[in-house]
Amino acid sequence: MRGHGVCAGIAGLSALVLSIVSGPAFGQAADSDLAPGKVIFATEKLGDPNFAKTVILLVERDDEQGTLGLIVNHRSDIPLARVFPQAKHATKDPVYLGGPVEPTTAQALLLAPDDKTGAVRVAGDIYASGAKALIDKSIESQADSTRFRLYLGYAGWAPGQLEAEFRVGAWMMIRGTAKLVFDPEPDTLWTRLNRESKMNLALAGKAIRPQVSDGSRVEFALPWSHATN
Repeated sequence: MRGHGVCAGIAGLSALVLSIVSGPAFGQAADSDLAPGKVIFATEKLGDPNFAKTVILLVERDDEQGTLGLIVNHRSDIPLARVFPQAKHATKDPVYLGGPVEPTTAQALLLAPDDKTGAVRVAGDIYASGAKALIDKSIESQADSTRFRLYLGYAGWAPGQLEAEFRVGAWMMIRGTAKLVFDPEPDTLWTRLNRESKMNLALAGKAIRPQVSDGSRVEFALPWSHATN
């Protein structure tokens, strides 16, 4: 399935900084890291055009069944009101294209819903649900797009497939947060993540020059990004 130290002290501090830059903020993933709640984004090494420049929230992973996710940066031109014509309070917020698998299947991502019946916690306050009652309720209540988004279709990988793609550098991974998943400008999300990951990896690939403010302290100037918080 595819959805497709001084000196010693300075050296020690440099190693620590490098491990942070190239570690869990942006980086390659061990198989055990590919868990629900993580966000992955495609690199230029990914050959599948279906997933070029995609940002995907992983929502389910099973060693025997594979991995499922939702593309969070592909807005469609279809408003909720068109998909749910019978809903009196459906808004003009767009439906998202969650992936190429089962494109007629609807699933929602919700931020800390009051009613969690039929919803599964993915990470933090982010929940996923395919329950019609919960989706209908969210639409009728005119839930804001910063708290509710509907996706058609999903991305899927057979067991071991996504792990293999990570080993050849086709994907990068970052911790999923509500700020990231419900980004107000999803159309530019991949560009921003890709640029920031290259910046951090460039730092990790060369010596970091320490800034010595006095004789007892060494400070490092690093371009930490809001997306890695």
